[in-house]
Amino acid sequence: MGNGNKRVVLALDSETLGRGDDRLGAILMEKFLRTVAFLDEVPEEVLCYNTGVKLAAQGSPAVPLLQAMEQKGADIVCCGTCVDYFNLKDRLAVGRVGGMQGIVEALARADKVITV
Repeated sequence: MGNGNKRVVLALDSETLGRGDDRLGAILMEKFLRTVAFLDEVPEEVLCYNTGVKLAAQGSPAVPLLQAMEQKGADIVCCGTCVDYFNLKDRLAVGRVGGMQGIVEALARADKVITV
């Protein structure tokens, strides 16, 4: 993400991008993640919380995009409370489950946080 030496964190708090029509928002989120996944430098961490954890679940079109980011070194972290709430523990296809403590620490350590 052109981050150079800066620590960039991407926070995904929804499975859609923007407000309004959810079908359009899902299309926009996929396009956004595809664009990020194909950058030379991806965020150091991708934090998924609230409905954003659904992006990392089996069947989500975002899974291969998140996997591509992971292969380039991004740490994909899914909020454990959210994973439990949506009953996704056995359906996560990418990333790892983390706690709110780790999410807050990642945000606090970041030089730049991009929230979508």
